[in-house]
Amino acid sequence: MKRTLALLLAMMMCLSVMVACGTKTDAPAATTTAGTDNAGENTTVGTDVTTEPAETKEELEITIKPEYAGKLINILCCGNWSYDEFWAEEITGEPLNDARYNMSTLLGDLMGVTIQVEEDFGSSGGSGKGFTKVTTSTMAGDHAYDIASIGTYDVSSLAYQGYLYDLNEMANIDLSKSWWDPKAQEQLEIDGRMFYTTGDAMTLDNNCTYCILFNKTMVANNNLDNPYELVKNNEWTQEKMIQMATGIGADLDGNGTYDDNDQYGFLIWTDSAIGIMHAAGARFATIENGSELVYSLNNEKNLAVLERWINVRNEQNNKFIEGDGSIKSFEEGRVLFYTRYINSVHALRELELDFGILPYPKGDAEQAEYCNTLHAYGNALMCIPDAADPEMSAAIMEAMSYYGQQELLPAYYDITLVGKGIRDAESEEMLDIIFATRFFDVGTYYQIGNLNVAVNNQLINGSNNLASMLKASEKVIEKTLTKINDGFDSIE
Repeated sequence: MKRTLALLLAMMMCLSVMVACGTKTDAPAATTTAGTDNAGENTTVGTDVTTEPAETKEELEITIKPEYAGKLINILCCGNWSYDEFWAEEITGEPLNDARYNMSTLLGDLMGVTIQVEEDFGSSGGSGKGFTKVTTSTMAGDHAYDIASIGTYDVSSLAYQGYLYDLNEMANIDLSKSWWDPKAQEQLEIDGRMFYTTGDAMTLDNNCTYCILFNKTMVANNNLDNPYELVKNNEWTQEKMIQMATGIGADLDGNGTYDDNDQYGFLIWTDSAIGIMHAAGARFATIENGSELVYSLNNEKNLAVLERWINVRNEQNNKFIEGDGSIKSFEEGRVLFYTRYINSVHALRELELDFGILPYPKGDAEQAEYCNTLHAYGNALMCIPDAADPEMSAAIMEAMSYYGQQELLPAYYDITLVGKGIRDAESEEMLDIIFATRFFDVGTYYQIGNLNVAVNNQLINGSNNLASMLKASEKVIEKTLTKINDGFDSIE
């Protein structure tokens, strides 16, 4: 499906744009000018005057060519989850919609382009719709897409097979700017090259970020430690979380069977196995010496983390749900901790339920920081495929994320934190921590030996034979890694 938004054309020779670059907090605005000395020359955007000293402002620094005016920019959105990004038809009063409309308008004012979004969701497993559309376009040489947001597994396949531009080589993109995710740069860069990333132009990555939801009333009624304080005091560990949930479960209806009508310490979601593992710092694969993917899961510490979590899952006073199973017990206030992702928060804010948001707990107190992984199946990442003008594509990506930081990020915090008549202000600090400590595991994205599925299956089945499962997967893992590393080595 294609949806077209005609953005406002701007005078390219003499632009004057007011920008307030930065965060969800109020900050002094800086005046940014974009102009040329002579008609027909390129325009360089940069801060031209001094801002107030209260806060250092970052500049949008891109080169805009006169021929960009009137260009049709085709953005491909493909992934397993359906999502709305980059586009809004009109102001409606809904915060995210209006933020996207404002972003589009600002981009149109700046560059004079027309944005067209092509959406095709579903089937992103490494050779799905996003992979197929980009490879087909590249082989045809039709330069169909200027920018793409593609499901994690598909975009990873495109990267090692050489179908994407290296963002580190793009003059109009500066991935060190605060509107790009620094953890993505740190953990996804291979041999100095960055083929895909995420930033403030999108909210899907935020929705896919794992978190723990907790029932504030149950914490108070059971005289438990304040989880917010535990996080801030570096005491929020997996051992502490499990200890708090112990003894909470109860067969409230007395029928001798734990069901949706009873009380639980945990509501455990299938993919929490990967969340718990990543939260303790474990990865399926790491990038050795910055250039080569290496298998890294099978060690005593990682196995112990996973085995402990499977044991928790098997306790009758904890409830396990596979996929999108019933969460009635949490919605009705009878679960202490619910392991999921931020996307679950939005619907729950409509309930009369006093709950908070926490990062996944550390493996132990000695761990340097929290690690909150992303739901690889649902997420998508931005990239530049075989674009007709990759330099222009880079400028648009940079400007979109810059304006996203101003418009989209504050709106996103509002809808995530505001419930029925109240604002969960305490969770705001937790969101800052969660998003600042996001965790990107290349082993998950490149589906090393299909371990992401195998580990989840262990939790689904309540099995504790991880060591033998990993042993049986060694040859497949080695073969997959060789294929991926050879692919990256062959890219010129």
